[in-house]
Amino acid sequence: MVNPGAFHGSRKEFLLGERPAYSIAVEGGYAADALALIQRRYFKRYPIDLPHTVEPSSEFSAQVDDDAPDVEIPEPDQHSMTEEEFRTALDRLVERRKLVAYRKAVSRALFTSKA
Repeated sequence: MVNPGAFHGSRKEFLLGERPAYSIAVEGGYAADALALIQRRYFKRYPIDLPHTVEPSSEFSAQVDDDAPDVEIPEPDQHSMTEEEFRTALDRLVERRKLVAYRKAVSRALFTSKA
């Protein structure tokens, strides 16, 4: 069962608004592709660095371009920073990846649950 409180405000509205497209994708046999596209669009509107409790500004939302390439987060360069800087950067990257994985899992559950 999905935690109904996992998404709020415009995040929840966005994901619920994508359910009809996902249903069509399920019927068409391309549910995984549709879910990946929905999640990609979600992260463009709600970047992982934006706290989950903060709504994006209307200015930011107006600039979302679904066709723009995704921003790649580079691995920390151990040779260009101190050991402490490297560890801090690596810890941030690991936490970011965990958060992305969590939000993808929760959104996947939202679409694949029978609720």
